[in-house]
Amino acid sequence: MQITKREFLKRLGLGGAALAGGAALGDQAVKAKHALPAGSCGDPDNVVFGKNIFPIEHTMTDGPSCVLKDGKILQPAREIPIFHTTDVVVVGGGSAGFAAAVAAARTGAKVALVERYGSLGGLFTNGMVLIMLCTSAREGKNFRLVTKGIVEEFAKRARALGDWVCTGPVPPNRHWQPTVDPEGAKYLMDKMVAEEKIDMFFHCWGVDTIQDGNKVLGIVFESKQGRQAILAKQVVDCTGDADVLFQAGGDYRQITHGIGHEVRLANMDRITAKKPPKGKPGRWPTRSNEANKSAWWGNLGIGPKGNGLDVRDLTAAEIDFRKRWWEHVAKMRQEPGWEQVFIANTCSQIGPRASRLVDAEFVVSRAVLRGDYKPDDVVGWLGADGRHAAFPVPYRQLVPKKVDNLLCAGRCLGTGDTIDTFRLICPCFVTGQAAGTAAALAAQAGVTPRALPYSTLRQALEKGGVYLG
Repeated sequence: MQITKREFLKRLGLGGAALAGGAALGDQAVKAKHALPAGSCGDPDNVVFGKNIFPIEHTMTDGPSCVLKDGKILQPAREIPIFHTTDVVVVGGGSAGFAAAVAAARTGAKVALVERYGSLGGLFTNGMVLIMLCTSAREGKNFRLVTKGIVEEFAKRARALGDWVCTGPVPPNRHWQPTVDPEGAKYLMDKMVAEEKIDMFFHCWGVDTIQDGNKVLGIVFESKQGRQAILAKQVVDCTGDADVLFQAGGDYRQITHGIGHEVRLANMDRITAKKPPKGKPGRWPTRSNEANKSAWWGNLGIGPKGNGLDVRDLTAAEIDFRKRWWEHVAKMRQEPGWEQVFIANTCSQIGPRASRLVDAEFVVSRAVLRGDYKPDDVVGWLGADGRHAAFPVPYRQLVPKKVDNLLCAGRCLGTGDTIDTFRLICPCFVTGQAAGTAAALAAQAGVTPRALPYSTLRQALEKGGVYLG
């Protein structure tokens, strides 16, 4: 096929500008340099895209649909294909799930990690929480780092990426609470998961469990490929909302909490105004929560109180937050000195601070912490949170009653008066690492997590650099 140079430029979308600039040297016929590869069904006049387009066989089969009968929706039975088989499957790729998967793999297990979004980190990255709180225990006027293991390794590796990714080196005798750029954190989490050869599956939402009585044998997830199953010897619930526990019939308590949502304003290093703008919609953005000098981080404070499992509450919170910040920034740009500010992004994952709390073998409440609390099965420490001292977490807090072959980690632990420590980023790393390590050991020993000897777990956690007191 031959085309003229004029037509060639038009097809590239450059015709008018290139011709006006004298780039076309006439209408001589020229040979097309590229053609579609054999078998392509793409556009032969747009080879750049067309060369990627090929017909493929259908990869899914639709089963019988739900029916409406006597006013009820009934779902017919259907076979669910087995997608994958593994030793440990971790459901939820937030801070807890990431740490659980890495820990399980380092303990020698074959690991699968299932995440509903397209990146790791959960509320840390997609929710743009950013700051790694609760790292240390106060000792007089000084602090000592107690959130150690994978969490410390991650923070140090983030810092090694540069001061535009993570704030501040680890200071001696201070409460180090670094802020990590969300894209840098995503990159580093991907890298660490790949290093451990973990089977990573994004865009998969865990929707059910496979069970033999109270024993969990795997999970069912939903994706663009339909419903599929992952068989596993052990399952770790890091969904944040204890979804797997719920699907397995486990007991829990449910609470309301503030529904968080974050914003990042860009060009803040170009602002010439000396005073904050008028009519702030919520918590004014702060430089302290950002490694990037151009971006400032803000929200609406605690956010509206709501049910973190109710799509109506979540939808209303999303819409309200974006509306308030967009309209506020539009007004800001009209004030002298604020003309260059704009919204870089709002978080892609809304942040309910808590919803379901696991009814575990031992539940840590403030009443427990005020008593003679000296657990003999410590799996990690949570740092001081400003109002409360650091405290140890017992293994039994990760083990749900009734359900076997399941461990829970992250912001589904504790009680209403301790959740504001358990839900923070570093605590989620700590409980995730403990749960992943225990799941791997239980899978290797062929026992339930409930029957796993603590001495075996303690030895593995110490090897993983965890501080146990």
